[in-house]
Amino acid sequence: MRAKLFRLLTLLEANGNELREPYSKALGDGLYEIRAIQGNNITRVLYFFFIGRRIILTNGFVKKTDKTPESVKDLARQYRNEFYMREDQP
Repeated sequence: MRAKLFRLLTLLEANGNELREPYSKALGDGLYEIRAIQGNNITRVLYFFFIGRRIILTNGFVKKTDKTPESVKDLARQYRNEFYMREDQP
């Protein structure tokens, strides 16, 4: 699974916001998820873009339901806000 995620992150790095399903999906509010599937396991890593082509990974999880849980998206938003606060400070 780790090797698949690294391959997908390489694709994400090369294609940026042009990467689409089945590899990546927009979740709204500027958040995206990258998807790695191995057998019955589906691993997701949430991320957002920052100034140009910079990609910030926030959190990952193993998906058990059809929809991405709101609590996982809330955690990604929290990490994004903390990142923005750190970037604004000298």
